[in-house]
Amino acid sequence: MINMERKTHVRPLIILFLYNVLYMAASGLLVPGIPLYLLTNGFDGNLVNIILASIAMVSLLGQVIWGYFSDMMMTKLSFVELGTIGYTIGYLILTFLRDKFTIAIVLIISNFIGSASYPAAMALLADLSSVQSRGKSMGTFWSAASLGWATSVAFTGFIVEKLGGKYLFVLCFLMYAVSFLLVYFGFQESHQSTEVRRSTVKERKPILRSILSLEGSFLVFLLGSVIFFMADFVKNVYIPMFYAFELELGMTTATLLLSLTSWIELPTTILFGSLSDKIGRKRVVLIGYILCGIYMFINSLAQGFGEAVLAMCLYGVIWGAFSGASSALASELVDESKRGFAMGLFNSSSNVASLLAPLSMGTLAQVLGYRPMFSLMGTFILTACLLLMLGVKEKASNSSDKQAEVY
Repeated sequence: MINMERKTHVRPLIILFLYNVLYMAASGLLVPGIPLYLLTNGFDGNLVNIILASIAMVSLLGQVIWGYFSDMMMTKLSFVELGTIGYTIGYLILTFLRDKFTIAIVLIISNFIGSASYPAAMALLADLSSVQSRGKSMGTFWSAASLGWATSVAFTGFIVEKLGGKYLFVLCFLMYAVSFLLVYFGFQESHQSTEVRRSTVKERKPILRSILSLEGSFLVFLLGSVIFFMADFVKNVYIPMFYAFELELGMTTATLLLSLTSWIELPTTILFGSLSDKIGRKRVVLIGYILCGIYMFINSLAQGFGEAVLAMCLYGVIWGAFSGASSALASELVDESKRGFAMGLFNSSSNVASLLAPLSMGTLAQVLGYRPMFSLMGTFILTACLLLMLGVKEKASNSSDKQAEVY
């Protein structure tokens, strides 16, 4: 009977894996591609910053709001489809637009609607996975993300520079459209089933009160996640600048080292996700935090290419330890009825970090320099590690987590 239950999970997990490859391949084009497109199409630098900040803000709010409602109405699958179709229609419209104001509005609206998709997909994956295999499932999900990102990000500059922004939006439209079709037809049986489980929650507190009413362990974990994602922002933005200009490695080498990290993440996310199924999520997450602190101190002492390669290879291990285990842990620190909301908050912690890191770490880099900033970030990470060690208590496995029919 157990084997049969596990077999029913295989197809949905494959569909979510393929969905994530396409979703993150589109993100790999859009995250660096949108600023490049805007700057090369007559948008003022200040306006570009306003648009990017607006996208980050609506994505943050959207992940929390959509996650909140996904526990109250429809199903998590419906929110995956809603977000994906929002992106699909938004980027299709953008291929035909030329007016700057309209482009900005469509970008912001499509990102707000699209933000419904990813937290719901992660909550759905958590529902579909048993406690015994959830870490491996989440690790595989993040491995798919690394594959999609690493494959597409290398071509973004070429597409914008040589082909133009229209082709950037067309490619993203196609990837989001295919991912929507994969999810819609892949889960077609759940659309037809009368046994699709919805939340039994009749009433829900206002969003702020709902956040404060979540388990203390989850709130501590959420704070730690914001700090970790601040370190991840430093890795993606300030460390390449440090390599390129202070270590004089050049932008090409600096970005190639970022790509190297993504390829290392492919096996490590699955490896550490599976390990978390055996030794516990919290232990694996703490390994990621400790290594991230070491990573920051290595960069603060780096003198050349060798240390840069060592550091970026190490980060491939760090993300592998953090991503799958932390996603599984986030889903397990709250009751199942609050899982969509919790995953929305967990995903939004990356957006919060993207707003906080430039104001704090960016300012410190300008005032004190890169090396002291890396040391301070490493200290923050190790402090967050201690906070998680003392403040997060893993919940006992719930028998409801063994259910399969939670589309």
